[in-house]
Amino acid sequence: METNRVDSMHHIDVVQRLISVLDALHIPYAIGGSVASSAYGAMRFTEDADIAVQGFSSVANEFFDGIKAEFYVSEQAMRHALAAHCSFNVIHFETSFKIDIFVQGPGEFERLLLARSRRVKLTKTGLSDLRIVSPEDIILLKLDWFRQTGGTSERQWGDVLGVLGVQGKALDHGYLAAWAKKLGVEELLNRAIAEVGA
Repeated sequence: METNRVDSMHHIDVVQRLISVLDALHIPYAIGGSVASSAYGAMRFTEDADIAVQGFSSVANEFFDGIKAEFYVSEQAMRHALAAHCSFNVIHFETSFKIDIFVQGPGEFERLLLARSRRVKLTKTGLSDLRIVSPEDIILLKLDWFRQTGGTSERQWGDVLGVLGVQGKALDHGYLAAWAKKLGVEELLNRAIAEVGA
């Protein structure tokens, strides 16, 4: 898959630098957040990036050594996230761009998030294709984040509407409906679909 929808998005080169380390260590990953929703829907500027990764405790030392020259990273926070299946962040020294890294747990949805990711060339000048979460999964993630904020995040809701509006019938609506029910966002999904007429 190839897209140039995020040609104007800043800092993709920073994301590529981090991913080059993940690839070198064979750590499965998938980019999510507004980078993914911009690739599939309405483009918007982002001040950070989200990356889901498979746990990598066996190569934690190598990962830390591979990024510490370019990124600020707390080794303690990294190791806690690996043990607890939560998140930690790294900050690029030169640009101050922040990347949140979400260590995936053993749950089915978390496994599918990585397995269903797609290779996308995010910019015309991109050095390589990068893996981003599927359009269905970014909708589900954004709906869940929207629910967790008490339905107050207009940016998350707008991202959902953007992906639904652009992708439309190309989406796997059966998968969307099934997982929306499991994740407790079924009503929100139906509301969003009705709003965009998807």
